[in-house]
Amino acid sequence: MRQKIIPPHRSLRHMVFRPACLLQGFVAACLVDLLLVWQGNQILSWHSRAVEGFLQLAGVAWETGRELAVLPGVSVGLLRTSYLDYQDHPLYPWSFLGTTLALSVLGRRRCPVPLRPLLFLVPLSLGISLLYLKVISPVVPYNPEDFCAIWYRGETYLWLLLPWIFALGFFILPVPIGLKMFWLSALLIYSFLWSAIRLATALATFHYFGPLWMFFFYCAFGFLADFLYIVAFYSLAMDRAAEFLAKQREEWQ
Repeated sequence: MRQKIIPPHRSLRHMVFRPACLLQGFVAACLVDLLLVWQGNQILSWHSRAVEGFLQLAGVAWETGRELAVLPGVSVGLLRTSYLDYQDHPLYPWSFLGTTLALSVLGRRRCPVPLRPLLFLVPLSLGISLLYLKVISPVVPYNPEDFCAIWYRGETYLWLLLPWIFALGFFILPVPIGLKMFWLSALLIYSFLWSAIRLATALATFHYFGPLWMFFFYCAFGFLADFLYIVAFYSLAMDRAAEFLAKQREEWQ
């Protein structure tokens, strides 16, 4: 029987791995996570203030909601906003579904083949939400405040996971620790800011266009958006590491 061999990702091929670097990554990940937990209240408070500022720019009224404990000793005040009532605008959900479906069909020819399935993610998510509203219940199972609670829990766990992703995928390379910490810090800072922008955009969309968009924002603006920027930062970090190692090899030669 032939043994199947799974080749490593091309970004990891021809790279030199050292066990000491792996230990270095584990230590760095532990220290960064301890720092994030220690300063968790301050980070989430800054995140909440940033969301409030973006909502103010969008003209969305908000008020302070309940306190959510995301980790032991780490909590954040949720934001409470309103959303469009479809009972006053019964045609809006069908208009949104029809418009997004038409745009997806028209844009299919011009969109690259790998991205074509993503075009139908919007009408598919809206269709699922509309089916729920018409068949199961005329009220969505959670409000914008509940959406914030789900968002903060998911993002907090992701922030604690990011150092370990880099520890296993980037810190194992024999490059200066300063380069490693720079890219990890840049990733975390970008993650904090991008999370605040996405949450504010989601709440503003619910306010102006209704709860039909909640499922889409949780999937596309949640897991998918996180995955894309993590891959982007990892690729950039690996590119800089490859440049450093190539330059070092030239100096030795």
